[in-house]
Amino acid sequence: MEYDEKSLKIAAKIAAASLSESGDFGKENAKKTVLFVKTVYDEISGIKEREDFEKAAFKAAGKITAAACEEMEERDGKTAAEFFKTVYEEIAPLAANEELDEDVFKCAAKITAAACEEMEEPTAEKAAEAAEFFKAVYSGLTEKEKPLCSGKYSVKETESGWSFRLLAGNNKVIGVSEVYSGKAAMEKGIESVRKNAPEAKIEDRTEENFEEVTNPKFEIYNDKAGEFRFRLKARNGEIILASEGYKTKASCENGIESVRKNSSAEIAE
Repeated sequence: MEYDEKSLKIAAKIAAASLSESGDFGKENAKKTVLFVKTVYDEISGIKEREDFEKAAFKAAGKITAAACEEMEERDGKTAAEFFKTVYEEIAPLAANEELDEDVFKCAAKITAAACEEMEEPTAEKAAEAAEFFKAVYSGLTEKEKPLCSGKYSVKETESGWSFRLLAGNNKVIGVSEVYSGKAAMEKGIESVRKNAPEAKIEDRTEENFEEVTNPKFEIYNDKAGEFRFRLKARNGEIILASEGYKTKASCENGIESVRKNSSAEIAE
Protein backbone atom coordinates (compact mmCIF):
# COMPACT_ATOMS: atom_id res chain seq x y z
CA MET A 1 0.00 0.00 0.00
CA GLU A 2 1.35 3.41 -0.96
CA TYR A 3 0.76 5.95 1.80
CA ASP A 4 0.53 9.71 1.77
CA GLU A 5 3.43 10.57 4.04
CA LYS A 6 1.89 13.48 5.95
CA SER A 7 -1.42 11.71 6.56
CA LEU A 8 0.40 8.59 7.74
CA LYS A 9 2.57 10.59 10.15
CA ILE A 10 -0.46 12.22 11.70
CA ALA A 11 -2.33 8.90 11.97
CA ALA A 12 0.72 7.33 13.62
CA LYS A 13 1.11 10.26 16.00
CA ILE A 14 -2.51 9.94 17.09
CA ALA A 15 -2.12 6.19 17.56
CA ALA A 16 1.09 6.68 19.53
CA ALA A 17 -0.67 9.11 21.85
CA SER A 18 -3.42 6.57 22.50
CA LEU A 19 -0.70 4.04 23.46
CA SER A 20 1.19 6.36 25.79
CA GLU A 21 0.28 4.43 28.94
CA SER A 22 -0.28 1.02 27.42
CA GLY A 23 2.90 -0.89 28.27
CA ASP A 24 1.54 -3.75 26.17
CA PHE A 25 4.03 -5.08 23.62
CA GLY A 26 2.00 -8.13 22.63
CA LYS A 27 1.22 -9.06 19.05
CA GLU A 28 -2.51 -8.54 19.57
CA ASN A 29 -1.91 -4.99 20.71
CA ALA A 30 0.34 -4.44 17.70
CA LYS A 31 -2.46 -5.67 15.41
CA LYS A 32 -4.96 -3.35 17.09
CA THR A 33 -2.52 -0.49 16.68
CA VAL A 34 -2.07 -1.17 12.97
CA LEU A 35 -5.85 -1.25 12.55
CA PHE A 36 -6.13 2.03 14.49
CA VAL A 37 -3.51 3.71 12.28
CA LYS A 38 -5.07 2.45 9.05
CA THR A 39 -8.56 3.52 10.13
CA VAL A 40 -7.44 7.04 10.99
CA TYR A 41 -5.36 7.24 7.82
CA ASP A 42 -8.23 6.12 5.58
CA GLU A 43 -10.55 8.69 7.17
CA ILE A 44 -8.26 11.72 6.99
CA SER A 45 -6.07 11.17 3.91
CA GLY A 46 -8.83 12.29 1.54
CA ILE A 47 -8.77 15.78 3.04
CA LYS A 48 -5.39 16.44 1.42
CA GLU A 49 -6.87 15.81 -2.02
CA ARG A 50 -9.43 18.60 -1.71
CA GLU A 51 -8.95 21.89 -3.52
CA ASP A 52 -9.60 23.80 -0.31
CA PHE A 53 -7.00 21.82 1.68
CA GLU A 54 -5.21 23.90 4.33
CA LYS A 55 -1.87 22.49 5.44
CA ALA A 56 -1.62 24.56 8.64
CA ALA A 57 -5.04 23.39 9.82
CA PHE A 58 -4.20 19.76 8.97
CA LYS A 59 -1.09 19.83 11.15
CA ALA A 60 -2.83 21.66 13.98
CA ALA A 61 -5.76 19.23 13.99
CA GLY A 62 -3.29 16.33 14.17
CA LYS A 63 -1.52 17.80 17.19
CA ILE A 64 -4.77 18.53 19.01
CA THR A 65 -6.27 15.12 18.22
CA ALA A 66 -3.17 13.29 19.41
CA ALA A 67 -3.38 15.08 22.76
CA ALA A 68 -7.09 14.32 23.04
CA CYS A 69 -6.50 10.61 22.47
CA GLU A 70 -3.96 10.10 25.27
CA GLU A 71 -6.66 9.04 27.76
CA MET A 72 -8.85 6.98 25.41
CA GLU A 73 -10.47 4.06 27.19
CA GLU A 74 -11.61 2.32 24.02
CA ARG A 75 -9.02 2.68 21.26
CA ASP A 76 -11.31 3.41 18.33
CA GLY A 77 -9.78 4.79 15.14
CA LYS A 78 -13.15 5.98 13.83
CA THR A 79 -13.70 8.10 16.95
CA ALA A 80 -10.22 9.60 16.68
CA ALA A 81 -10.68 10.34 12.98
CA GLU A 82 -14.05 12.03 13.54
CA PHE A 83 -12.49 14.17 16.25
CA PHE A 84 -9.71 15.15 13.83
CA LYS A 85 -12.10 15.99 11.00
CA THR A 86 -14.33 18.10 13.24
CA VAL A 87 -11.39 20.13 14.50
CA TYR A 88 -9.97 20.51 10.99
CA GLU A 89 -13.24 21.71 9.44
CA GLU A 90 -13.70 24.27 12.20
CA ILE A 91 -10.22 25.81 12.04
CA ALA A 92 -9.53 25.51 8.29
CA PRO A 93 -11.26 28.86 7.52
CA LEU A 94 -8.76 30.59 9.81
CA ALA A 95 -5.86 28.93 8.00
CA ALA A 96 -7.33 30.04 4.65
CA ASN A 97 -7.21 33.71 5.65
CA GLU A 98 -4.62 35.54 3.55
CA GLU A 99 -3.46 37.35 6.71
CA LEU A 100 -2.80 34.10 8.61
CA ASP A 101 -0.04 34.36 11.20
CA GLU A 102 1.44 30.85 10.99
CA ASP A 103 3.56 31.19 14.13
CA VAL A 104 0.56 32.21 16.23
CA PHE A 105 -1.51 29.46 14.57
CA LYS A 106 1.06 26.87 15.67
CA CYS A 107 1.17 28.40 19.14
CA ALA A 108 -2.63 28.20 19.45
CA ALA A 109 -2.47 24.52 18.42
CA LYS A 110 0.12 23.80 21.07
CA ILE A 111 -1.93 25.51 23.77
CA THR A 112 -5.12 23.73 22.70
CA ALA A 113 -3.34 20.39 22.64
CA ALA A 114 -2.21 20.93 26.23
CA ALA A 115 -5.80 21.71 27.21
CA CYS A 116 -6.93 18.41 25.65
CA GLU A 117 -4.43 16.14 27.40
CA GLU A 118 -6.82 15.17 30.22
CA MET A 119 -9.81 14.59 27.92
CA GLU A 120 -11.45 11.29 28.82
CA GLU A 121 -13.06 10.61 25.44
CA PRO A 122 -12.44 12.45 22.14
CA THR A 123 -16.09 12.83 21.08
CA ALA A 124 -17.34 15.08 18.27
CA GLU A 125 -18.84 17.42 20.89
CA LYS A 126 -15.47 17.71 22.62
CA ALA A 127 -13.84 18.33 19.24
CA ALA A 128 -16.16 21.27 18.62
CA GLU A 129 -15.29 22.67 22.06
CA ALA A 130 -11.56 22.26 21.37
CA ALA A 131 -11.93 24.03 18.03
CA GLU A 132 -13.78 26.95 19.63
CA PHE A 133 -11.05 27.17 22.27
CA PHE A 134 -8.41 27.19 19.53
CA LYS A 135 -10.17 29.95 17.61
CA ALA A 136 -10.55 32.06 20.74
CA VAL A 137 -6.85 31.69 21.57
CA TYR A 138 -5.74 32.48 18.01
CA SER A 139 -8.05 35.47 17.70
CA GLY A 140 -6.99 36.81 21.07
CA LEU A 141 -3.29 36.53 20.24
CA THR A 142 -3.66 38.19 16.84
CA GLU A 143 -6.12 40.89 17.85
CA LYS A 144 -4.70 44.33 17.16
CA GLU A 145 -5.13 47.09 19.67
CA LYS A 146 -7.30 49.86 18.34
CA PRO A 147 -5.48 53.19 18.25
CA LEU A 148 -6.79 55.88 20.57
CA CYS A 149 -9.28 57.93 18.64
CA SER A 150 -10.72 61.32 19.53
CA GLY A 151 -12.27 62.04 16.15
CA LYS A 152 -15.81 61.59 14.88
CA TYR A 153 -17.90 61.21 11.76
CA SER A 154 -20.25 64.10 11.13
CA VAL A 155 -23.15 63.20 8.84
CA LYS A 156 -25.42 65.50 6.89
CA GLU A 157 -28.65 65.11 4.93
CA THR A 158 -29.47 67.50 2.08
CA GLU A 159 -31.95 67.52 -0.78
CA SER A 160 -29.44 65.63 -2.94
CA GLY A 161 -28.69 62.89 -0.40
CA TRP A 162 -26.45 61.94 2.55
CA SER A 163 -22.73 62.64 3.10
CA PHE A 164 -20.22 62.47 5.93
CA ARG A 165 -17.07 64.23 7.06
CA LEU A 166 -14.30 62.71 9.17
CA LEU A 167 -13.24 65.16 11.87
CA ALA A 168 -10.11 65.10 14.03
CA GLY A 169 -10.23 65.66 17.79
CA ASN A 170 -9.96 69.42 17.26
CA ASN A 171 -13.00 69.30 14.92
CA LYS A 172 -10.85 69.98 11.88
CA VAL A 173 -12.13 68.28 8.71
CA ILE A 174 -9.74 65.55 7.58
CA GLY A 175 -11.76 64.17 4.71
CA VAL A 176 -15.19 64.30 3.08
CA SER A 177 -17.27 61.67 1.31
CA GLU A 178 -19.27 61.68 -1.86
CA VAL A 179 -23.02 62.26 -1.69
CA TYR A 180 -24.96 59.02 -1.19
CA SER A 181 -28.55 58.48 -2.26
CA GLY A 182 -29.59 57.10 1.14
CA LYS A 183 -28.52 56.90 4.78
CA ALA A 184 -27.80 53.15 4.64
CA ALA A 185 -25.43 53.61 1.70
CA MET A 186 -23.67 56.44 3.56
CA GLU A 187 -23.22 54.24 6.65
CA LYS A 188 -21.65 51.56 4.44
CA GLY A 189 -19.27 54.27 3.18
CA ILE A 190 -18.21 54.99 6.77
CA GLU A 191 -17.66 51.28 7.40
CA SER A 192 -15.54 51.15 4.26
CA VAL A 193 -13.31 53.95 5.59
CA ARG A 194 -12.99 52.15 8.93
CA LYS A 195 -12.03 48.92 7.17
CA ASN A 196 -9.70 50.24 4.48
CA ALA A 197 -7.89 53.24 5.98
CA PRO A 198 -5.70 51.32 8.50
CA GLU A 199 -4.24 48.97 5.85
CA ALA A 200 -4.20 51.26 2.82
CA LYS A 201 -0.79 51.95 1.27
CA ILE A 202 0.28 55.31 -0.16
CA GLU A 203 0.65 55.97 -3.88
CA ASP A 204 2.42 59.31 -4.37
CA ARG A 205 1.35 60.55 -7.79
CA THR A 206 3.31 63.79 -7.36
CA GLU A 207 6.57 61.86 -7.78
CA GLU A 208 8.01 61.33 -11.23
CA ASN A 209 7.79 57.66 -12.26
CA PHE A 210 5.70 56.93 -9.14
CA GLU A 211 5.05 53.31 -8.21
CA GLU A 212 1.45 52.18 -8.48
CA VAL A 213 0.13 50.16 -5.55
CA THR A 214 -2.95 47.98 -5.25
CA ASN A 215 -6.19 49.05 -3.62
CA PRO A 216 -7.02 49.94 -0.93
CA LYS A 217 -4.74 52.95 -1.11
CA PHE A 218 -4.27 56.63 -0.44
CA GLU A 219 -3.43 58.56 -3.60
CA ILE A 220 -1.49 61.80 -3.14
CA TYR A 221 -1.87 64.17 -6.09
CA ASN A 222 -1.68 67.85 -7.06
CA ASP A 223 -4.89 69.75 -7.73
CA LYS A 224 -5.33 72.52 -10.32
CA ALA A 225 -4.06 75.11 -7.84
CA GLY A 226 -0.86 73.11 -7.29
CA GLU A 227 -1.82 72.09 -3.75
CA PHE A 228 -1.44 68.57 -2.37
CA ARG A 229 -4.52 66.42 -1.82
CA PHE A 230 -5.22 62.78 -1.05
CA ARG A 231 -8.09 60.43 -1.78
CA LEU A 232 -8.77 57.08 -0.15
CA LYS A 233 -9.81 54.28 -2.49
CA ALA A 234 -11.48 51.04 -1.37
CA ARG A 235 -10.55 47.60 -2.73
CA ASN A 236 -12.93 48.06 -5.65
CA GLY A 237 -11.30 51.37 -6.61
CA GLU A 238 -14.18 53.53 -5.36
CA ILE A 239 -13.15 56.85 -3.79
CA ILE A 240 -14.55 56.79 -0.25
CA LEU A 241 -12.85 59.85 1.26
CA ALA A 242 -11.17 62.96 -0.18
CA SER A 243 -9.12 65.67 1.51
CA GLU A 244 -8.87 69.42 1.35
CA GLY A 245 -5.86 71.07 -0.30
CA TYR A 246 -2.55 71.29 1.58
CA LYS A 247 0.27 73.73 0.90
CA THR A 248 2.97 71.11 1.53
CA LYS A 249 3.27 67.37 0.96
CA ALA A 250 4.28 66.85 4.58
CA SER A 251 0.96 68.34 5.72
CA CYS A 252 -0.87 66.11 3.27
CA GLU A 253 0.93 63.04 4.64
CA ASN A 254 0.03 64.14 8.18
CA GLY A 255 -3.59 64.28 7.01
CA ILE A 256 -3.36 60.65 5.86
CA GLU A 257 -2.00 59.59 9.24
CA SER A 258 -4.84 61.47 10.91
CA VAL A 259 -7.34 59.48 8.81
CA ARG A 260 -5.67 56.24 9.88
CA LYS A 261 -5.79 57.30 13.54
CA ASN A 262 -9.38 58.50 13.49
CA SER A 263 -10.94 56.02 11.04
CA SER A 264 -12.40 53.96 13.90
CA ALA A 265 -14.35 56.98 15.19
CA GLU A 266 -18.04 56.84 16.03
CA ILE A 267 -20.79 58.76 14.27
CA ALA A 268 -21.57 62.00 16.11
CA GLU A 269 -25.12 62.23 17.41
